[in-house]
Amino acid sequence: MLARQRLTTTMAAILLSGLLAACEGGEGKKDVDVAEAAASKQFDPQIYEAARRAELQHNYIEAAQHYQSLLARDAGNVDLAVSLARNLRYGGSGQQSVEIVNSLIAREGRTGPLLAELGKAYISTDQMNLAIPVLEEARGISPDKWDVLAALGVAYDCEDRFADAQGIYREAALLSPGNPDILNNLALSQAQSGDLAGALVTMKEAVDQPTASSQVRQNMALLLALQGDVDGADRWARKDLPREVADENTKYYRYIAGAE
Repeated sequence: MLARQRLTTTMAAILLSGLLAACEGGEGKKDVDVAEAAASKQFDPQIYEAARRAELQHNYIEAAQHYQSLLARDAGNVDLAVSLARNLRYGGSGQQSVEIVNSLIAREGRTGPLLAELGKAYISTDQMNLAIPVLEEARGISPDKWDVLAALGVAYDCEDRFADAQGIYREAALLSPGNPDILNNLALSQAQSGDLAGALVTMKEAVDQPTASSQVRQNMALLLALQGDVDGADRWARKDLPREVADENTKYYRYIAGAE
């Protein structure tokens, strides 16, 4: 019981970061048409490609700088503004993201994509009381977008609404079968609600997917540690991490498991 109490805060933090990672992968990354934008003579395709490359490499601050540069030439481009907001959110500047998206909504109206981005920005600033109604509104407009459902799930989880969150994740999984990020978030939600056995089954399904990220595998290690399987946690930790980092993680897993 003590080990589970030790893990509560950590699990909540990992759940939030895990879901945001899932959202990053599933937003569809709606971007401007490069050829059309370049033809307007307001768009530099080289800067745009640099922005996209930086984002794919998780260099979000650099990507945001490139999108800001593009917007300086094409201030009315909604897609570029959303890309800027998204990368600010990824890079830890969630409040700036909120401000940008709210200004877009004031100008463009309450569209599904803008509400989805605003809800995710609210999550990144820990404003679940604002994120939930916005994401529920986005869900009503775009019920077929799994990333909206996944974002709503994490907001519910952060409010300890685990049954609601798990129902939403399962809906999202129907829209995106075998999505390791959705499965990851479902597993973490199950663990937080006390269903560790179910969480391990779900996380095993997640890590078995060919597109599973290193974060998903590290979350598998965390759940194994919570179960008391330090050796299993150590094996998963070493699949992606340098030896020194894995050694430190294993010390933490032993603490989680109550072995120290």
